[in-house]
Amino acid sequence: MLNISRRCIPFTPYDKDLASATVTLVCATGVYAPGQAAFATEDPGDIDYRVIAGDANVADFKIAHHHYDHTEADGDPNIVFPLATLQELAAKGVIGAVNDKHYSYGFTTRLKELYEKTFPEIADNVEKSKTKLVILMAGCPETCHRSISNLAREIESRGVPTIVISANPAASESTRPPRGMTWEGCAVGHLAGAAGDRAHHEKVVLAALNMFLENTPPGKVISKF
Repeated sequence: MLNISRRCIPFTPYDKDLASATVTLVCATGVYAPGQAAFATEDPGDIDYRVIAGDANVADFKIAHHHYDHTEADGDPNIVFPLATLQELAAKGVIGAVNDKHYSYGFTTRLKELYEKTFPEIADNVEKSKTKLVILMAGCPETCHRSISNLAREIESRGVPTIVISANPAASESTRPPRGMTWEGCAVGHLAGAAGDRAHHEKVVLAALNMFLENTPPGKVISKF
């Protein structure tokens, strides 16, 4: 577990182009794939996570998370786990590749265990992979937004650049993520936009990716459009 002062923000620059980057998603939105167990939907939740294949069909995903309204995301999980958008960007050559493994976890108040056990495991897996950039998203507006920023810090400390797409900038900034982004209209359960609006999903994900190429202030959530 990363153990540094909040005043110290781990930050890894990215000095290459997006077309050479392998990108990974890590989300606290309760997404799981066919054949995987659903996350616990009663407090305090659990601290396990699911590994999602990079070539998975997003339409097949399910969501188990009891602290945000995922009604619209149930019909289009891409709005809270934009793997389809990454697949499309890779096909266009905008990014180099979609990593073969992505990570999802649900809601839990067992934060000490989450930070000490789960987060180092996920960060280890990301660090050992071909990942060059990581996009993170959260489910509920408070606990999940704070925890995912802490996970961003853990991953960033391993030398892998990260960005959090946030629907609650204040909650995200309270844990000082290395990079944070929001957009006007960004809402819990609709982090990439409305269901089915692939053009907007791409706009959001591209804005996040382009922040890796910009000089952004660590610990802040920047509104991009």
